Amino acid sequence: MATQQQRSDSTRQKLLDAFKASFLERGYEQTTTQQILLETGLSKGALYHHFRSKAEIIEALYDHESRAAIDRVFELQDPAASPLTRLKTAYLEWTRLVRAPDTAKILFEIGPAALGERRAKEIEEDASLKPIKHLLNAATEAGEIEPPDQDLLIALLNALVAEAALYQLHTGRDPLATLDAMMSAIFMQMKP
Repeated sequence: MATQQQRSDSTRQKLLDAFKASFLERGYEQTTTQQILLETGLSKGALYHHFRSKAEIIEALYDHESRAAIDRVFELQDPAASPLTRLKTAYLEWTRLVRAPDTAKILFEIGPAALGERRAKEIEEDASLKPIKHLLNAATEAGEIEPPDQDLLIALLNALVAEAALYQLHTGRDPLATLDAMMSAIFMQMKP
């Protein structure tokens, strides 16, 4: 028998899944809570127990998609590789993962449009900053690179990778080889 917490988690996930499907099919503006309640058979009380608004739902969904992509990137890491190799691989793998159409649409179109660019960026950074900083610190401590400003380097790499992902989304062209070369050149300039 499921516990109250398990039922609550299941209801929350059912709502997120239904809203995600609707956002992808109809768009954020055309998705209504009433429509989702009819589709899921859940009550308004169940919805409002978990989410106060549609904006809160897209924020939770965006956060989930961001963290899922980052988690997957780090699951694919080779623990025997050097920290700098793992850092570069993390950025390249993230770019590969976000080309999945549903993920790309949530992370690059629906989420930022509904949340605003600033809030979307805050969520993305919250999901990725700690593991990226950890790898950068490890690469620095291992003597692989000496970045003059770690925070600026992370901001520049994040911007470079985000633009590469958008480029890929809008043109259909694969930027990974160029992105790999650009990151290698940046890191080469920071060798001790």
